[in-house]
Amino acid sequence: MISRNQVKLIRSLQQKKFREEHGLFIVEGLRSIQEALRANASIESIFWTEAFSEKNSNHMNTISAVQNESVLMAEMKQLSPSTTPPGVLAVCKIPTFNSPDMNRNFIYLDHISDPGNMGTILRTALWFGIHNIVLSEACIDPFNPKVVRGAMGAHFHISWIGTMPLCAFTDYKVLGADYRGNSILAVKKIPDKWVLVMGSEAHGISSDVHDKLDQLIAIPKVGTGESLNVGVSMGILLHSLTT
Repeated sequence: MISRNQVKLIRSLQQKKFREEHGLFIVEGLRSIQEALRANASIESIFWTEAFSEKNSNHMNTISAVQNESVLMAEMKQLSPSTTPPGVLAVCKIPTFNSPDMNRNFIYLDHISDPGNMGTILRTALWFGIHNIVLSEACIDPFNPKVVRGAMGAHFHISWIGTMPLCAFTDYKVLGADYRGNSILAVKKIPDKWVLVMGSEAHGISSDVHDKLDQLIAIPKVGTGESLNVGVSMGILLHSLTT
């Protein structure tokens, strides 16, 4: 039976200060936990309900390879940050990242505060082979439970995520996503080393970051609509930059 102290600790991980204090974060859902297991992530414990076990009996052998515990649905609702818990939850150690690989390309996220957008961005970046993610100070914590849920296991495959000034990219071309820029389709030569800067949907790239850009690039508009989601925009630009 799960103890009160365990419940208190896991519930506290919904807040950034306690995630940082304990060096732990919450991962929910079978697919995300499977990615953690595949990546040999440091998993403290997995909690699951009987209903989940019955529905996913073919996956229980994998889950039972690490410390795990059955809990009642009422207890799962106490642990889970989700309105409708998926029935399985893991507590993982926040990875310690080494220095970023300065021979690879980067995504720089400026004031991305929506957890759903952040999760989509991490998942999309990984799809296009981008493993280095820079966050401005105003970005949401990437280990927020809603970000983790949206990223679908991307956290366990990203090589580096953290803060870093743009001035450190001395031999990189710093590209800013901005509707006022040149069409990405008109860029004749993609630089060998680049940093793609994505700003918030509400305000775009902040002025202090904007001053450090080498070039503005845009997605040509074909139909109607006011704007694109920042994660969708990044995916379109990455397709052009990486293929």
